[in-house]
Amino acid sequence: MIAALLTLLFAIPADARLSLHGGDHRIEKISPGFEAVETEGPLRAELLPSGDELLLEPTGQGVARAFLFARREVRVVEIFIDTPLPPLPLRKPLCATVKDAACYAQFRNAPQPKMIFELEGMQAEAKAAQEELQKAGLTTVQVALSPWGVKLKGTKDEAEKRRALRAIWPAVLGPLRLDL
Repeated sequence: MIAALLTLLFAIPADARLSLHGGDHRIEKISPGFEAVETEGPLRAELLPSGDELLLEPTGQGVARAFLFARREVRVVEIFIDTPLPPLPLRKPLCATVKDAACYAQFRNAPQPKMIFELEGMQAEAKAAQEELQKAGLTTVQVALSPWGVKLKGTKDEAEKRRALRAIWPAVLGPLRLDL
């Protein structure tokens, strides 16, 4: 069960994957416009005053993620600290499009650079995102997906909105854009 969960998490495409050693500090160049950064795992991250740099400081061994929040998008940097990077999935989905729940599951396990969604596939993605919100204890937050991005309803403040976006990230195929 845990191995399947880890495989699923590693299959979700991060915007960037890095390898660091404990005690190393690294400054990564990023696109300007990000307003906040939050981390998961053994990592401290900080947006530097230049506005286009991210300071990464490992605090232990394992896999960490830095979530970068801009007004209309979320980017994820996955950092492997004294841990080997997993191989990228080699298999391709059997479905040509994300047309239903079964095809959504195939694309979730082997994301592709270009995906075409049909209505039932988008509904399966939205259902999975809503389930992630429930698991995170965000029972009053609702997610809606469209070709233009993610829309959240019922968040109390920016902190809860960022928490909800972090929670749904594994369920959303492709870049996490916000539909304001």
